[in-house]
Amino acid sequence: MAATVKKTCRCGAVEVTLAVPASGAGTRVTCYCKDCQTAAGLFGHADELLSPGGGSEIWQTTPDRVTIDAGAEHLEILRLSPKGLFRWHARCCDTPIFNTMSRVGLPFVGVVLRQAELDGMASGLGPSQCRAFTKHARPEPGAPQSDHGFIGAGLRVLGRMTSAWTSGRAKSNPLLTAEGVPIAPVSVIPLEQRQRATPDHLR
Repeated sequence: MAATVKKTCRCGAVEVTLAVPASGAGTRVTCYCKDCQTAAGLFGHADELLSPGGGSEIWQTTPDRVTIDAGAEHLEILRLSPKGLFRWHARCCDTPIFNTMSRVGLPFVGVVLRQAELDGMASGLGPSQCRAFTKHARPEPGAPQSDHGFIGAGLRVLGRMTSAWTSGRAKSNPLLTAEGVPIAPVSVIPLEQRQRATPDHLR
């Protein structure tokens, strides 16, 4: 198991280090939900982000496992709706970086992995252990036919969050300022832009 894994945005301005001290530090999942596919299509780079069938590869962990080495000033938070997930984005090159709950203080972060990063990260982050929302998958060769590992992935999220709280690691969160607010500005994607980005098979 690798001790650290490096991640960048497409242009390299945002650099992130992921601490992976053991396999239980995170879970790699593949999400086929409508919102993840729509978010991937917002800036025309869906093919660089999505696996066959339209899956987003995400490593779920806790924020204390994340270090932002460079480019924090390029981060912004996008929401597909006023109550939507916080989708952290590098505006320098339109690259998704993280997903978090709107309550960023909760010890959960999903690190969004581009297809070009998967080979280099595979030894450190391991294979995908969960396929979720496959009913929304694109009808194409390689698309999954059923969900797998969803309950287990959810239980591991709860276990990591509990461990982060009880150990005090939840206090270490690079996505929050000292005042407890997100380090990046938040904006809601206009409805028309969201509708244009929604895949045809999900409209």
